[in-house]
Amino acid sequence: MKKILFLMGLLLVGFVAHAQQQIIWGYLRDSISNEPIELASITNTNKKKTVVSNNKGQFKIEVSKNDILSISAVGYHYDTVLYSGLIAASDTLQLFLVPISRNLNNVTVQNSGVSQYSLDSLERLVDFKESMVSPPVKAVELSNSGAGFGISLNRLSSREKSKRKATELFNNGEKEAYINYRFSASIVTKYSGLKNEALQNFVQRYRPTYEWLRKHPKEEDIKYYINEKLKEDKKSNK
Repeated sequence: MKKILFLMGLLLVGFVAHAQQQIIWGYLRDSISNEPIELASITNTNKKKTVVSNNKGQFKIEVSKNDILSISAVGYHYDTVLYSGLIAASDTLQLFLVPISRNLNNVTVQNSGVSQYSLDSLERLVDFKESMVSPPVKAVELSNSGAGFGISLNRLSSREKSKRKATELFNNGEKEAYINYRFSASIVTKYSGLKNEALQNFVQRYRPTYEWLRKHPKEEDIKYYINEKLKEDKKSNK
């Protein structure tokens, strides 16, 4: 009898844990132009799972209560979303990221081959350091806060008592931004010819790791990588 009750308890725990998980849909757009942001990365930092947005800025991702979503895109400020409750299945999350203006104080950048990623990263670092010592400003807004949305979009570092945790999240966001920069829509399309949904599916499936990209710094490395993955993809679809 005790064994049966124990097994029933395990099943109940598993059911509750499963019930707390759900797939949410969202759209990611430029906060100024309202244009969709393609191939942005949305990472569930708790589950270590990353998805990318399509050419309409749309994405879907699995979440559970208290999961933290990290959002990164080329040319935009990094931000985080704390999921604090269930949302209605019919609701869609609308998110907006602020584009980087590169108004860096006391920094002069000459035309000396400095990458867009380096410039963006420097601006994000300045922004992050300022947010750690002054009242933070919302960088993402929730446009349709209908009933059922339990999501807080204030900058995470303002709520975290531990600066170490906030810094860890920022550094992980920078890694995602680097992957986005090196494995961008323009680069993948250039060497694969893929566009729209086919492009998103390819990037989603074959998104390289940060570590691999750092070991392979040349565009030619990306070209060979894409070619190999195209062959692999073709074989798997036969």
